[in-house]
Amino acid sequence: MTKTGDATTFEDLPFDAKYTAIDARDARFDGAFYTAVFTTGIYCRPSCPAPTPKRENVTFLRTAAEAQVRGFRPCLRCFPEALPGSPAWDPAATLAGRALALIDDGALDSGDDGVLAARAAVESPPTVPALASRLGVSVRTLNRALVEATGAPALAHARARRARGAFRLLASTELPVADVAFSAGFGSIRQFNDTIRAVFNRSPGELRTASRQAGGTTERVAAAPVALSARLPVRGGLDWAGLSSWFAARTVAGMDQIDDGHYERALALPNGRGLLRLGPDASGVLRARIALDDARDLPAAVATARRLTDADADLPGVESALSRTAWLAPLVGARPGTRIPGIPTLHEAVLRAVTGQQITVAAGQRLMAAAVRAARADSAPAGGGHDGGAPPSSSELRPFPSASAALASLGDWYRGPAARRATIERVLALLAENPAAPDADMLERLAVLKGVGPWTLAYTRLRALGDPDVDLSGDAALATNARALGLAESRADLAAELEATRPWRSYAAAHLWAAAPAPSPATAPGGAS
Repeated sequence: MTKTGDATTFEDLPFDAKYTAIDARDARFDGAFYTAVFTTGIYCRPSCPAPTPKRENVTFLRTAAEAQVRGFRPCLRCFPEALPGSPAWDPAATLAGRALALIDDGALDSGDDGVLAARAAVESPPTVPALASRLGVSVRTLNRALVEATGAPALAHARARRARGAFRLLASTELPVADVAFSAGFGSIRQFNDTIRAVFNRSPGELRTASRQAGGTTERVAAAPVALSARLPVRGGLDWAGLSSWFAARTVAGMDQIDDGHYERALALPNGRGLLRLGPDASGVLRARIALDDARDLPAAVATARRLTDADADLPGVESALSRTAWLAPLVGARPGTRIPGIPTLHEAVLRAVTGQQITVAAGQRLMAAAVRAARADSAPAGGGHDGGAPPSSSELRPFPSASAALASLGDWYRGPAARRATIERVLALLAENPAAPDADMLERLAVLKGVGPWTLAYTRLRALGDPDVDLSGDAALATNARALGLAESRADLAAELEATRPWRSYAAAHLWAAAPAPSPATAPGGAS
C-alpha cells in the first residue's frame, strides 16, 4: 500500500471483475466505471437495481460523458448522472485531472467574476480556449488529454455537469424550470431543454416526474436565494445517535454545533455561503435543511450533506461482509447503521489531522475554534442573506476558513511547538497555492511534505473522501479500544485484524471506535480525530 493509500481505477479492473461487481450491485464501484448496454442503449452505475444484462450485451466506460458521446442514455432507475463527485481515475499531476476539476467548478459555465456568461442559445466554444489558456495548453491538447483520460472532450463534460446539477434541482426542489435552467449553468431555456432531452431522453417535466416515481427528493422551495428541506435517501440503516455523538465530540465553536439532536454547520460554497442542518425527521427519514445565498449552490450543498452522513454507502452489503468476521459480528449487531462521519473539504480534514496530533480532542477543538475566530472579521454569517426564508438557526455560525485565510492568520490562532507550526505552514501554503487541485492529486503532494505522515493522510482520506478501505491501525483511540476488547496488543496485530475486513477497513474501524469507551488520547496520532 502506498503512503496515500490505493484507489480503485477503471484500468485496475478486468472485464470479468467489472461484470462481477455489477452482478453484485456493489456500490463501491459507483463512479469507477459505467455499464453500457448495447441492446437497450442505456448506461448505468454498477449498483443499478435493474436485472443484470447478459455478459455479451455490455461494455464498460470510464465516464458518464463518454457514455453520452457514444449515444447511450442514462438509466431512469439508477440515475447515473446523479452520482456525486467524479469517476475514480488517477488525476495526479495530469492535465485531464486539473481540467476536470475546473470544469466541475463551473469554468465553462461562468466568467472569471463568477457571473453567468452571456446566455447564448448554444454552448459557446470560445469558453474552451479560455480554459485551455488557463491551463497553459492548446484547445487540441486539452481535448486530446480529456478524451484519452475520460473518453469525452471538454464541452461534453460541461454538458454532463450541467445536466447533473439540473437533475438534482428538478428532483429535490419545486424551483420553476426556468430557474432550474439558469441555476444549473445553462445559457438559455432552449439550450437547457435540448440538453436534458439529449442526455436523459425526457423533457425536464418528464424527468422531474420520473425522479419522484423513483424515490427522488421533493420539497417546496422558492427562487434563489433559497431555504429548503430535502430528503436524503440512504441504503440500509442510519445510526444517527452514533453519528451525531461523533460530531458533538468534535464541534468547533462558531462553526458547527448540535442543536436539539440535529447537526448544524456553516458551509463555504462556490457561489456564496450556506447553513446546513442535518438529522432524522419524526418518521426517522434523514433530512437536510439548507439555507443558501445562491440557489446555484444547492447541488454542492446536497452533495456535502450526503458526504457528511455517508449517505451514498450501500450499508447492507458492508454489514453483511463485516458480520462474517468473528470479532466484528457482535459490534455490527450492537450498532447497525454505523457510517463514516465526513468533513466538507480536504483542507479542513488535513488541517484538523495535522493540528490534532499528540493533543486531546478538546485541545484540537480549541485550536480550530481559534482559527475560525481569526477569520471571522472577513466572514459573514452563513445563510444570512435570505429574504424568502429563515436560516435553520439564528446562530452566527461561520464556515471553516479557507487555506489562504488560515495561513494569513496563523500567528493569531496557533500556539504550539515550532516544528508543528512549520508543518502547518507548509501544508496551508500548498493548499492555498492549489485551491482547484483534485483531492487525489493534493494527497500525493501532501504525502511528500515533512511532518505529514501516514496517519494524517489516512484520516484525511477517511473524512474528506469517504474512502471505505483506509488503514487506521495507527490511530491511538482505535488501539485503545482494540486492547480493551482483547483484540490486538500491537499496531501490527491490529493492522492484521483490519486487513481481514478489506475492502471495508474504514467501517471496521468505525465499529471499533464505537465499541468501548476510549479516553481522549494525549499521545499521537489520532488525538483530535
